[in-house]
Amino acid sequence: MKYKILYTLLVLVAFAFGCKETTFDEASKGEALGAFTATAPANNTMLVLNSATPGKTIVISWTAAKPGVNTAPTYKWVVALKSGAIDQPILEFPSDNGGKAATLTLTQKQLDDALKAKGIADGAKADLIWRVIADNGSLKVNGETFNISVTRFGDGVSNFILYGPVSSANVTTINPILTAQSLNFKWQKSFAGKVGANVTYKVKFIKPDGSFTTPLFEFTSNNSGLDSNLSVSYKDFDAKLTAAGFADQSAIATLKWSVEASSGTFTKFSDYTNDISVLRDVSLFMVGDASEFGWDNGNPTHMFRDATNRGAYIYTGYLNVGDFKFITVVGSWETQYGNNGSNGVALKAKGSDPDPGTYHVATAGFYTVKIDINALTFSIAPYSVAGATTYASIGIIGNFNDWADITAMSKSSFNSHIWVITQTIAANTEMKFRIASGWDVNWGVAANADAKYGKTTINAGNLSVKAGTYKILFNDLTGDYIFYNK
Repeated sequence: MKYKILYTLLVLVAFAFGCKETTFDEASKGEALGAFTATAPANNTMLVLNSATPGKTIVISWTAAKPGVNTAPTYKWVVALKSGAIDQPILEFPSDNGGKAATLTLTQKQLDDALKAKGIADGAKADLIWRVIADNGSLKVNGETFNISVTRFGDGVSNFILYGPVSSANVTTINPILTAQSLNFKWQKSFAGKVGANVTYKVKFIKPDGSFTTPLFEFTSNNSGLDSNLSVSYKDFDAKLTAAGFADQSAIATLKWSVEASSGTFTKFSDYTNDISVLRDVSLFMVGDASEFGWDNGNPTHMFRDATNRGAYIYTGYLNVGDFKFITVVGSWETQYGNNGSNGVALKAKGSDPDPGTYHVATAGFYTVKIDINALTFSIAPYSVAGATTYASIGIIGNFNDWADITAMSKSSFNSHIWVITQTIAANTEMKFRIASGWDVNWGVAANADAKYGKTTINAGNLSVKAGTYKILFNDLTGDYIFYNK
């Protein structure tokens, strides 16, 4: 037994003295390089270099290639003629950050200079192919090959922005028959890329979801397109809207506008677009000491409208002894209608025009006043109120207040038959005018297509009213009503 133990000890001693220390290099010597994908520009991009913006950048980008164990890759962008081979490039650019970034940023001038050096003529289009190559010193990985066309510097226009009218929720109201008043559009001047060349402009209009490549309509700017502004008369703008399908002048036309600048064969739109909303429905208001509020143009007497003739306005009610005329915008004397000297109609279209004359009321009482701003006709005739009911209360009632109690309207001591209220209607509704209680006396219409003005009759059908905030007027003598947008 002791010989067996001794033998085992000898074996262990021999094994210990027979081993020597060995050092292992644990670092891997192999390399690898993963695939990557180009992200911009898209295949078949058509790039037109703008001689007026040489410093504008072009960015080529791709996903990063997964590197090997030790060495990160570097990248280069190679470009060849489409008629040639990508393995025989005419241009090579290392990527940003000394070739380490997965992007390449070039100015338009850098790319133009490189193409010029290869014999591509000024303004000529070069059909090219390109790809990105990743290289870690051991391996090269080629990206996919893409098509691109690049047009060298020729004609060009610089970037520019719009000045106004600026985008706003406000509605611009225009009188569609006026040629003396204009909508005015202004923008920053753009400069041509070629010395001595001109830039011309077109102002283009689209619906909010439209495209400026296919505009609804357009205007050449002032001075045959050379000026960086446009003045277009109300009448001409109305004609363009009507031709573009906006036939209803009482509906708000919501548009976007932009400017296209051109020099030679090069065109460019403004950097931004603006919104504009236009209402071509002319309101008319009476002012003068014959009317309820005198010559206060900030608080005039609202006229009613003739539903069958959109140029005709009517007022049936009380007038004092005195004079009156008409304005189209509350608080402004800019546009006026008045007496032409023979009880016809004279128009003051802009502030520099002379004021028209006034119409005179010799005897206080009830009258019907009619004026047609298209036909330029005027009439005033006494109106008999004999037998007319003077109501204690009239209001509006409809879906908006659950057809319960009326929402009461107001009347003044000056005119006991014209009722007024400013009301917000949250959702489209049906509505009628009614006395305070009971349905024996109510006013409606036989048929109504969301009309904002017209004539009611006793116990007729409901009015259809769109959501909005309105100043509503009702005349119980004639049944006339009107909704003024607030």
